[in-house]
Amino acid sequence: MLAQAPTRGGPRNVPGTLSDKHTRSQSAPTSSKTNEPPSASTIDTLRLFLLARYSQSERMLNMENMAEDPVLKEHKLLAPGQPGAPSNMAGAVWKLAKEMFPGVISLSLANNNLTSLLPLSPYFLTSLLPDIENVSFANNRLSHFRDMDPFSPLVGKERKDRKPKGWSKLKELVLTGNPICHSGGTTTTYEREMARRFNTLRTLDQKPLDPSIAFAVTQAREQGVDLDPGLSSRVKSEKAKATKREPVVFPLQATQGFFESDGARDFVGGFLAKCILPSRSVCFCFRLTFGTCRFFAAFDDDRPSLLAAYAPICSFSFHADTAHPVRARAKKIGINGDKRFPYQHKLDWKLYLTPEGSRNLTRVKNPAPSAEKRLATLKVTPSSVVSSIVTLPKTKHPLEESSKFVWDSWTMPNLLAPTVPGGEGETVIYAVVHGEFTEFPTKGVRSFDRTFILAPAPPNSAAQLAGWPCIILSDVLTLRGYSDLAFSKPREPRQPPATTSTTPAPAPAAAQPPAAAAAPERAEGITDDQQALVLQLQQLTRLTYTFAHMCLAQNGWDPNTAMAQFQALQAAGSIPAEAFMPAQ
Repeated sequence: MLAQAPTRGGPRNVPGTLSDKHTRSQSAPTSSKTNEPPSASTIDTLRLFLLARYSQSERMLNMENMAEDPVLKEHKLLAPGQPGAPSNMAGAVWKLAKEMFPGVISLSLANNNLTSLLPLSPYFLTSLLPDIENVSFANNRLSHFRDMDPFSPLVGKERKDRKPKGWSKLKELVLTGNPICHSGGTTTTYEREMARRFNTLRTLDQKPLDPSIAFAVTQAREQGVDLDPGLSSRVKSEKAKATKREPVVFPLQATQGFFESDGARDFVGGFLAKCILPSRSVCFCFRLTFGTCRFFAAFDDDRPSLLAAYAPICSFSFHADTAHPVRARAKKIGINGDKRFPYQHKLDWKLYLTPEGSRNLTRVKNPAPSAEKRLATLKVTPSSVVSSIVTLPKTKHPLEESSKFVWDSWTMPNLLAPTVPGGEGETVIYAVVHGEFTEFPTKGVRSFDRTFILAPAPPNSAAQLAGWPCIILSDVLTLRGYSDLAFSKPREPRQPPATTSTTPAPAPAAAQPPAAAAAPERAEGITDDQQALVLQLQQLTRLTYTFAHMCLAQNGWDPNTAMAQFQALQAAGSIPAEAFMPAQ
């Protein structure tokens, strides 16, 4: 209900009440653009028009193709949005709709040949029908994202009376058949623009809205990123205070990485690097392999040596995601005077946007046809892979800091042809690594994602002879602006308060059979001499059997080398506590 009835001749007037008594002497708006309130006969006609278009069961008002409505045509009335229609017609229609159908939640304005939504009087529409959950503007001629601003509770000019604006309950929006669907260049841009205008939106163009887009928009807004350029600073400040809430709780706990099995984890860890594994049981054994060439160490210091690591038929590609990460922007990483990252301003994406190698196909200028560009930038032989990676800037991965990497691994059985006729297909391992590196000579820091498909190195192959446990079938490198991995760190579980318990204390350790009485552990496939070395190393170092076995196995079963590596790591404080047997 409007605060007061408009005066005769005022702009965009709509009658405060639409009773016959109030409007009996008014003239009907036909083809002239009058601002006079509708007459009683016009009101009656509009009631008939609306009655024929409302579905009580669906609580839906169907306002499609109003120009061809038989009731309006019979009475020579121009529908809202038609050229020459009275400016107060739309307001009168929405006022009547509110009185006649107070429970309406769905509205269709499709097929009305609209180039703008302003003739529909968005202010009156959203004020008088505020509970709309589903709306369709399909098959019109809307071209700009800003056309939706008057209906948005978040974007656009605020109301003069400072009351909430727009549809705050909108769940479904249909804009198919409008140029607006393609005005952003990509589907993601279009979805993001709609999500930032309607934070309750769940379905766009009859498809579920990508939750990651809605989530990213929400997070960016909560982190202070300017997503509402149409609002004043005062309104933005008020909205920021109003949207303060508890931290987002994810349905699953964050972890440092996914490993399908210990075997896959061990295999991939041995390939990647000597020190980037999380501090788990397998971490120690790979920290001992200082003498073995690993992938990231070779990528930093000796890229030509990676030639043997790639399969004879392989694939490698790289591309750059040049968008500034929201998390980095929120933490003000790399801004002027940032002592944490003083060299970020020296980084240049042009070094990665090269026509010879970059898969940023739409950004890199290349006179060759698109098909040729796609083929030229996908390297499929070891020599072409190495030729490509040596052109990239020099790097240094912080391999000694496991917190700066997170990786996942899982197996895919029967993906390769069997090596023996009639046998089972070969299993491959997928490995996805997220981390960072320092780029030289700028000394700036970048983040990266790298996806490998690995297979065991064939006997007597170049990879095996060079000391690689596997060969690389596929290698996809994505370079990003720096963003830390804080999101992947598990939160510390809340410890319950200490309470006095009446539960009987467990039996003392002395009551248990002595450990010496049990048979010693023994790994499968080792000789008696190797078993004796493991037990001897246990006695000298108090390592658990598993770690003592790993230490020797990773150092060629040479007890002197294994002991030297143990002492070096112990002095550096690099051995996790779980590697030692509990004190007795």
